Amino acid sequence: MALSGKSLFAFTLLISLVLLAIMFVVNVGPIVRTLLALLVLFFDIFAFSTKYYAYLFIPLIKARSKTVVFSSDEPFRISPNGDAIIVNSASGFLASMFVKIPIYKSATEMSDEEKIDFSKAFSRMLSISREPTKFITALYVVNKDAYINEIKEKLNEAEEAYASLNSQANVQQNNAALERAEGEVTMWKNLFDNVNKVTSNALGNFAMVTAMGQTEEEALAIAAQKADELVAGISAVLGVRAYVMESKEFLQILEPEQMIPFVTISEQQQEKIASLGV
Repeated sequence: MALSGKSLFAFTLLISLVLLAIMFVVNVGPIVRTLLALLVLFFDIFAFSTKYYAYLFIPLIKARSKTVVFSSDEPFRISPNGDAIIVNSASGFLASMFVKIPIYKSATEMSDEEKIDFSKAFSRMLSISREPTKFITALYVVNKDAYINEIKEKLNEAEEAYASLNSQANVQQNNAALERAEGEVTMWKNLFDNVNKVTSNALGNFAMVTAMGQTEEEALAIAAQKADELVAGISAVLGVRAYVMESKEFLQILEPEQMIPFVTISEQQQEKIASLGV
């Protein structure tokens, strides 16, 4: 039931009457009786104030939680193939697919003539689909954990190879191999240090199409057809290889933890170094 001025008045007045009854019926001490009298006075004033100031009190009472709920409808879910998100609406099923639009050159690297040609091509791309299509450009943080792990493994292998060569008895005959191993260790170490220095960002360009169907399969089939048409049109107009994205990719523009990774290995290492006081 929605909270209104009348319901708020009735509720606070009821509390006031209950407290008044407790004050006279229950045998309490003078201090408790005084506190109850003050509470009765407060709720009486509050009750009659709601007649004129309910528009102030109701939003204040409703703002009791920091949790933000964007929708109370059924949540979205990923399709079995992992290439779409699906939701069951009152009129049927809705399926949305995402198309990656690779753009390999920024405007700062283009000449004036190239900028004009790209603007014309981009305008043609926007008119490819007759259905409503959402075009998105998103800047998101790259989760470098897997890449850093790979570099660390290569560094460990190079250090083991260098230590093995350095421990051999006939070192003089292995000077060339030792220098190569030392150079490889230095290369991987420099790469590891450089990757850890700053947070890496990536700019992505996407298109989103949505289709409705009476069943989940029908909605997915129509969405897939629209996405394939969009892929073909974008690839032809921009001369790039557009493709339908899977969940690991399109979650980067939907899920906050994918857009901004909560923690990376580099951050963990920096915290560890700081805790050691190095």
